Amino acid sequence: MAQLPSQFNRAFDLSTLKPPPPVASGQIIECNERIFVEQLIPLSKQKPVILVLWTPRSDDSIALVDALAALSQKPGANWQLATVNADSEAAIVEALRATGVPMTVALIGGQVAPLFEGLISPEQLNELIDKVVALAQKQGITGAAGAADDATEEPEIAAAYGALAVNDLNRAKSEFERLLTRKPGDSEAIQGLANIELLQRIAGHDGVAVMADAECDNHDVSIQRVAADFEFLAGDISGAFERLIDLIQITAGDERESVRLHVLSLFAMLESDNPELIKARSALARALF
Repeated sequence: MAQLPSQFNRAFDLSTLKPPPPVASGQIIECNERIFVEQLIPLSKQKPVILVLWTPRSDDSIALVDALAALSQKPGANWQLATVNADSEAAIVEALRATGVPMTVALIGGQVAPLFEGLISPEQLNELIDKVVALAQKQGITGAAGAADDATEEPEIAAAYGALAVNDLNRAKSEFERLLTRKPGDSEAIQGLANIELLQRIAGHDGVAVMADAECDNHDVSIQRVAADFEFLAGDISGAFERLIDLIQITAGDERESVRLHVLSLFAMLESDNPELIKARSALARALF
């Protein structure tokens, strides 16, 4: 099997984001580049993932997705189906070196195994999936851990990550907020909500343009805040906190409080013993007091 293309890690420091739990059995993940990195790769270490590059303009594509969806919903299926719309996700198509659609690959333990191009019969699909599952089991990937997680996780958490799988940020945010209403202080909900809020803040912005604008105007609070979010996602955690804490020193009133809450939201995405978090907490205290 091939290693994952390195370009999938170019925009995000995955160590700062907690991998979501597996989605419910039978649910199809509609995949973009971020979901590929943050959800499918961790999930493939728990159970095999069958990924289909398809286009709604192709009858064969539609038929293949329908056939795989039917198989994935059978009782006892211990693999996950995911789809990529090749018309809108060119980066994934390029990274997987697809020469045509539909194209089907397997993800097992974070590695890519090309399977076939075009449409094959349901019987052939069944046989191929059985072989993929058997290969995964030989590597100790049985799907059992995911099933245990599904049995114990909070229903709002499962619903939130299900919404994330289809890129519905508003619904995911609502589910995390619902859990916090029921269980104030729940750490997973706090972290999940912080992740969603960050994604909403950068939505519609181009990272390169934002960083260039931030260099040109150190006092534009709005652009500096978005720049800090992009730095955080890129793994420059200290730079993100330094940028935001500098803003606290030049703002006042409601604007200053909004920046402070922004910093706390990023704090929630890190483990309590993270050295950058410890350093930033001290810097924030000095800036405030």
